[in-house]
Amino acid sequence: MDGGRLSNLQLECIQLAATRHLSVVPTTPTPTRCGFFLGDGAGVGKGRQLAGIILDQLSRGSKRHVWFSISSDLRTDAERDLHDLGCFVPVHDGCQGLDKSNKGFGLAREAQSGVLFSTYSTLISATSGQKAKGASRLSQLVEWCGGPAFEGCLLFDECHKAKNFSASSDSGSKVAAAVIAFQERCPRARVVYASATGISEVGHMTYLARLGFWGKGTPFKSADTFIESMKSRGVGFLEMLAMEMKASGKYVSRGLSFRQAEFEQYTIALSKEQRQMYDDACDLMSLIRNACIEAVRRTGSDGKGVWSAYWSVHQRFFKLIELGQETVRT
Repeated sequence: MDGGRLSNLQLECIQLAATRHLSVVPTTPTPTRCGFFLGDGAGVGKGRQLAGIILDQLSRGSKRHVWFSISSDLRTDAERDLHDLGCFVPVHDGCQGLDKSNKGFGLAREAQSGVLFSTYSTLISATSGQKAKGASRLSQLVEWCGGPAFEGCLLFDECHKAKNFSASSDSGSKVAAAVIAFQERCPRARVVYASATGISEVGHMTYLARLGFWGKGTPFKSADTFIESMKSRGVGFLEMLAMEMKASGKYVSRGLSFRQAEFEQYTIALSKEQRQMYDDACDLMSLIRNACIEAVRRTGSDGKGVWSAYWSVHQRFFKLIELGQETVRT
């Protein structure tokens, strides 16, 4: 704090999360700890705030924490954020890191605590050995945490990856089902959801089980009951919902101001070589288009898949060419 490693806004989020995690719903058979939603926009520093929440709990005695994100490459960013705060606990490389640390008689000592960084794709996978035993990576992660007794942080960064799930029909994405199952198997975990677009549609909120919208003490028995009652109320309802969440201390959402920001426009004059390259690119795409027309004619297909792929490639191709020509100027 004294070194300015966390801004006042970031400290506010850490304090709100810690306060929210003190609330426990008396569910059966095990009480369930309430969760917190971090909805800050790009640039505010969600990763730094998640690292601060972990540091806060480490100082309180919690030795194991789990951090989910969309890519294993982001593990380096998580380590950087923790190190910048003066926290040098080991950050394990998901279940693969646990596998390497298994010495036959159990996990190595250094793998028995710290932050386990995993991806959502790992959460829904299983090794051949686990499949033979009816186990999975999910069960391995829950076992590492300590099961129902786990009280560390359970961070779902970019949590919108867990949308698209219906409890009544048991349908939807596997990621959503695994995220919900993890929360159910660790009811005392300190859950934090983090996403700039997490509450953009009511129908995608099933995984937000710890925010207290449904269940004991609420008017709604289940997530599907809540969603069915609210999905027809439009964007205005979402704004009112966000206001209620902020007022009750379960949600925070800030964005960077563009005050005093400056920008300039440049007109880039293309060289003769650049113009020739663009003309050659147009000739190439025309050649590919004619080949696609002939392929559709010979195969007698409707061509829907062909043209969808062609125009997708067409758009990305010319976008990258234009970006490259602009980069030369900068």
